[in-house]
Amino acid sequence: MLREFKEEGQIVPLLEQQVRSPPIDDAEEAEESPQVPNNVFSDPGPSTRRDVSIRGTEIRSPISASLGAMRPLVGKLDMLLQAPLIQGCSNSKRVKRLMEVMRLLKDDVEKMDSYLDQLSEVDDPPMAANCWMNEARNLSYDMEDYIDSLIFAQPEHPSLVPNNIKTFRSGLKFRFFLKFFSHAKTTKTQLVSIAETLSEFRMYVQEAIERHQRYSLHSCSTLKRWFVPVGPTVPVSVRYDEEAAHIVVDSWMSEFINSLVADVGEDQEQQQHQQLKVVAVLGPSCLGKTTLAKVLYSRIGKQYHCRAFIRVSKKPDMKRIFRDILSQLQHPDPPQDFKETDLIDNIKIYLQNKRYLIIIDDLWETSVWDIISHAFPEGSRGSTIVTTTQIEDVAVACSCYQSGHVFEMKPLDDDHSRKLFFNRLFGSESECPDELKQVCDEIAEICDGLPLATISIASLLLSQPVMSNDFFTYIHHSVISCFSAVPTSERTRQALNLSYNNLPRYLKTCLLYLNMYPEGYTFLKGDLVKQWVAEGLICTTEGQDIEKVAESYFYQLIGRSFIQPTCVNYYNEVLSCQVHDMVHDLIAHKSAEENFIMPIDYRCQKNVSLSHKARRLSLIFGDARYAKTPANIRKSLVRSVRFSGLLESMPCLTEFKLVRVLNLQLSGQGCRDNDMADLTGISEMFQLRYLKIASDVCIKLPNHVLQCLGTLDITDARFAPVPWDVNFPRLLHLHMSLPVERDLLDWIDRTRSPSLMSLGKLNHLQELHLTFSSLSTFQHVAKNMEALGSLIGGHRNLKTVAIIRAILQLTCN
Repeated sequence: MLREFKEEGQIVPLLEQQVRSPPIDDAEEAEESPQVPNNVFSDPGPSTRRDVSIRGTEIRSPISASLGAMRPLVGKLDMLLQAPLIQGCSNSKRVKRLMEVMRLLKDDVEKMDSYLDQLSEVDDPPMAANCWMNEARNLSYDMEDYIDSLIFAQPEHPSLVPNNIKTFRSGLKFRFFLKFFSHAKTTKTQLVSIAETLSEFRMYVQEAIERHQRYSLHSCSTLKRWFVPVGPTVPVSVRYDEEAAHIVVDSWMSEFINSLVADVGEDQEQQQHQQLKVVAVLGPSCLGKTTLAKVLYSRIGKQYHCRAFIRVSKKPDMKRIFRDILSQLQHPDPPQDFKETDLIDNIKIYLQNKRYLIIIDDLWETSVWDIISHAFPEGSRGSTIVTTTQIEDVAVACSCYQSGHVFEMKPLDDDHSRKLFFNRLFGSESECPDELKQVCDEIAEICDGLPLATISIASLLLSQPVMSNDFFTYIHHSVISCFSAVPTSERTRQALNLSYNNLPRYLKTCLLYLNMYPEGYTFLKGDLVKQWVAEGLICTTEGQDIEKVAESYFYQLIGRSFIQPTCVNYYNEVLSCQVHDMVHDLIAHKSAEENFIMPIDYRCQKNVSLSHKARRLSLIFGDARYAKTPANIRKSLVRSVRFSGLLESMPCLTEFKLVRVLNLQLSGQGCRDNDMADLTGISEMFQLRYLKIASDVCIKLPNHVLQCLGTLDITDARFAPVPWDVNFPRLLHLHMSLPVERDLLDWIDRTRSPSLMSLGKLNHLQELHLTFSSLSTFQHVAKNMEALGSLIGGHRNLKTVAIIRAILQLTCN
């Protein structure tokens, strides 16, 4: 049975085989049938429903990139063994045997976990150790998937799924699994089958332990680190990024900034006769080109009529780029069904007779510049376009072959490099202890004026709990050994690698999850935090709000300079962010090493070997019409899916049984007007916790219960009337567009519209974002606002309400 599960990755057929087992003789079973209290599976009552937010009631072990599902697996086995119901059934021989198998399996898994934990702390493990760790992680995922399949994958018993969060995370969490123990008459063969399957899993675990000993992998884990991966000791103020940016810019580019500011300051009559000015900033990676562009954007941007800042990257999605430009200029997002030409035309129309500032960051090809430049009208009242690039030919092409419009960046001089290092580590050079000044000067000098390398090393030092002269001397020698054998252009990469290796395990895992997004992608903090939570990457203890903890992880990664804020609100809260291209390369490399995320990008096909056991899948198909998911990937094992591409290239959703996070960006290019994306297969994802859909083609949603769903975001999608007449026991975040013809009151009161989902039934809802169509009349909006008041009054857990009216003034050919 286990062989079928491991080789084919089929969970549900395995369970169906158990359900179809022959009946048990009544007389034989009567001797062993345990006495179960009648109220064991009854509703736990209101006492367990007080806490409806996602809060930890115990220490919650997260999924880890380096340890796989080891810690959650141990926790689930331990919870099963300690469940009162199992203890009450312990006089059954089959239950006794199953408990013994689980106990032995738990002991062996803990031993394998300790070996994996030790090896994961080795900086550069040998190939044999890497292979063993990958095998152990895959085995942990397989075991957890099997246990989860017993808990959830029973569509014929939806009532057995716990109906509130606290029950879901308490001793009754495994109500369906425990049901096997209580009804021995009908589950004798099933219990034996489960025990046999767990025994086979234990055999695989024991074989892995034996290989670890045979290959003497314990010798690899004897290497000790000086660095201590600790928690949030790094200050995470966003204001520091601004201070560091000004240090980098003031190094030698102030003359460049001042020249552009002088142009902006000219009177309006002179501005009307000025032509479009295009300036290119040229230089190697990690010298601060993007930082310079951001400071320029902030310092002089408000003196233009409108402005936009976009990042292109090596593999640009042109449609996304033009959508970003238009949304920044006009604020509301353009419709998903706009083509490239529609977007270009609307940008041109909007910018006509306006003075604009456009920043185009990280250009790699002249052909991309040729396409983008068509969106900007010339002779526009002294408008300015600033591009950044590492390629000299691209810089020359952007500047229209005017040598005076190409500015070449160089590393920081010694004074500014030292200032950047000391400010990051101590706040200012004057705060540095006297005994550390010499060694700090030497470390800053080794960084060779590279801003990102300087900040990374300083952040690494700042994260350590103890700062002593001996420790700083050790760091000095370590940095020398890392940098001495590589050219200057590779020193930043070495510094980032050193900083990554000494992150706490939970931050490494959350950082690697960013590999779900392509290079240059701007992602929202709120979306990312919710996905971390849904994937089970966050560790919480009793009384902690899991989303608050996830948000603290996010700011720690900012403090360590792995994430760069792109949009910060009035309250100094980061709304969106990106990662540097060199950081993204590091993330992609580390993620591939640990088989954590498998990205498949059809825009840049490479001859890479793809693991058939992909747990997280990012499919970036773009406009590739015949792109398909590789056939060797076992979709039944995937836990997170992000798909971006044409509707016809979307994989079959019914094959993804274990998905927790589903993010779909569907393009209906080439589809007919009446075509519809059938997404009813989502109902088969019994562990789905996060669902976000953006689509320019009408989507059909499922009409079955999604019991575990915590986040639903279909704001940027066209959808048929929602057919759900169900309860969402754990829905906390709802982002939706309200159809023009529908009143909000219909969504609140089912009695007025029985076919629609009732917002009034979402008792645990904490966040509600509603978008009204621009076609709605004032009376219609006022009526909906009145209905919203009654909704807020009836939801004691509701924390955030956002009402958005989509104002679109766009043309579409």
